[in-house]
Amino acid sequence: MLYNFLSTREPTFLYKYIVEPSKNNCEKLYSKKLNLLIFKKKNLPSLHYIFFYIYIIFSGKIFKNNRSRINFNNIEIGRFVISNTFYTFDTYVNKLKFYKLLIKNFYLAGLLIKSCNYYYNKYKISGIYIDHCGYLNGIIFSFFAQKKIAVYTNNYPHGIYFVDYKNNKKQYLLKYENSLRINIKKKINSFQRIKARNKLISLVKNKNYIPWLSKLKFKKLKEKIDYNNFDYVIYTHSFTDGQMWYGNDGFENTLEWLEFTLNAFIGTGKKILIKPHPNFYNNTLAEYAIWDKKIYNIVVKKYEQHKNFYFLRNPIHNYLLLKKLNKNCIAISKFGSVILEVSYMNLRSISSSCTFYNSKFKISNMWKNKINYLKLLKKSHLKLKKPIINDLYKLIYSLFYVYPSCYHTSNYYENIIKKNLRLTQSAYDSIFLAKARSKNYKKEENFKKLSKKNNISIIDDLSKKIWQVRN
Repeated sequence: MLYNFLSTREPTFLYKYIVEPSKNNCEKLYSKKLNLLIFKKKNLPSLHYIFFYIYIIFSGKIFKNNRSRINFNNIEIGRFVISNTFYTFDTYVNKLKFYKLLIKNFYLAGLLIKSCNYYYNKYKISGIYIDHCGYLNGIIFSFFAQKKIAVYTNNYPHGIYFVDYKNNKKQYLLKYENSLRINIKKKINSFQRIKARNKLISLVKNKNYIPWLSKLKFKKLKEKIDYNNFDYVIYTHSFTDGQMWYGNDGFENTLEWLEFTLNAFIGTGKKILIKPHPNFYNNTLAEYAIWDKKIYNIVVKKYEQHKNFYFLRNPIHNYLLLKKLNKNCIAISKFGSVILEVSYMNLRSISSSCTFYNSKFKISNMWKNKINYLKLLKKSHLKLKKPIINDLYKLIYSLFYVYPSCYHTSNYYENIIKKNLRLTQSAYDSIFLAKARSKNYKKEENFKKLSKKNNISIIDDLSKKIWQVRN
């Protein structure tokens, strides 16, 4: 019998070093040779889905607030459709274009489900690699996870990882966001605590520690502002990239979350500092960074008349800002590593439980829905819990040392590629990032020549470093 490894991407260019190692790893997992199949969408959804599609449109379900929770045959589709829809600037500024794309994406969801059924029923699938599972491909992830197929993917904080759903019986891992999260919380000794603390200090204080910010020119803080006077600091996020990737906390996107937060403070007299994400000013990134800056400027214009709001308009290194805030200032962030930074400074914070680590790490006051969130916003700083510093170190230790292929480790797949090809970060970016933006195929040809002699060894090395999520 012929067994197959299915992939949503062709093994070309960078994906050669993702798809092929995933396939090799799956072959070793099940001790069998696998044929590679490339996933292709079918042209029409099933008749069952067509009736469902007509129903959710004419019943008005896709126009209601809980549309992100729409399921079909026990498969989440709403939140992935919403995420895919909001990955376009026009959907934020034009309601007609938003609904046009929303309806289109619900139709595409039906095509993906039909395609999944086709491959599952026609072929013997042992494993599958799925890219960008936070968007529509999250439907593919959900489908094959429920069918007990080994699913491979990659996203922050992990590198390439997989869940062997054939043998892993933990139901919570059927959800994409739970497979992503840092879930392992273990006791650490004094030596491990020191290692975690040193990593945390680098993350907080080193401007160049995060690679995608290394080329960004941070600006100085305006000295005329008394930063010690603010009651809250709000950290904004990308408005278009990666919406709802870590689950559903009641907000369809970070713009809705930001405006909800600002509205809660209107008329309260509380002094609010709003910090833009540095990537809004990062010209080395993709087009979504330009979109995000435009949306941020729209928010500033909408709310700047409120005298208790102060909007920063430049990329500021967060550590410089944190040193100037008073010890009772409360940090608010939907998700992200900024909570690690404010916790290091022993500030109280409010954040979503839909983030890259499990809520059992007690470093922030977390919400699960809008009602819960609003209650936290209304609490005084004394009623909010301070971060448990030992939990912070446990999280950092798990992030850097327990999960072996996470973003900042030597086993992260990009770092393995750079090491084997002897590429600096700048050289790596010039090959891969420029290709993504400009379609410069000459760079791809140069890359093929560069990697030709090392392909087998790199793929073998990468396949050994793929992390299996078990809990």
